[in-house]
Amino acid sequence: MLRRRAGKDDVDQLQQWVDSLDPHWQGPVRTAMASRDQFSAIVQQTPPGPTRERLEGLQGTVATAVSRVAEAVWRAANASAVAAGLDAAGATAELKEARRSLEATRRAGRDTGSLEAQVGALAERHRAMQDALNLAEDATSKLGEANVRLETLVARAATVAMRAGGGDPLDELEAELTDVVSGLGALDDSLAEFA
Repeated sequence: MLRRRAGKDDVDQLQQWVDSLDPHWQGPVRTAMASRDQFSAIVQQTPPGPTRERLEGLQGTVATAVSRVAEAVWRAANASAVAAGLDAAGATAELKEARRSLEATRRAGRDTGSLEAQVGALAERHRAMQDALNLAEDATSKLGEANVRLETLVARAATVAMRAGGGDPLDELEAELTDVVSGLGALDDSLAEFA
């Protein structure tokens, strides 16, 4: 969806797409976009030399992180919409009622075979609905964590740029950024079934 390197048209298109999202889902993408913009500003303010060159090289990875956030948000918003349409409260009430009916039938000494099958099916439906609800909530949490990590990396990049010494801090920054992108890819993969 958004994996290639972003040009101005892509950024404008991403902004329009974000504006069309439910406000709950706008935040993670806006935060990632702000981190990308801050990183770009840090690169532009870094004096020419090896540190700036390394930071410029990382801009593509930061853009990939923004794309992964957008992709995960797109999938999470779809999962959330699916979960919202499931009537989990109704399913819970129906399962509870079926369990009460099963217990009453047992106490009455009557055959419970068909009620047990019904309770089993309702319990499975309830589990599936809860899984969908939990997936959307988990995505929200993981997106927030990824954005905090991305913001932290931007702050670390500013520190590295001010010191302009290159070396180990940039290696650590690059490894952490790669880890953030990898984590976002894993999140996106976990949401893929709802796309």
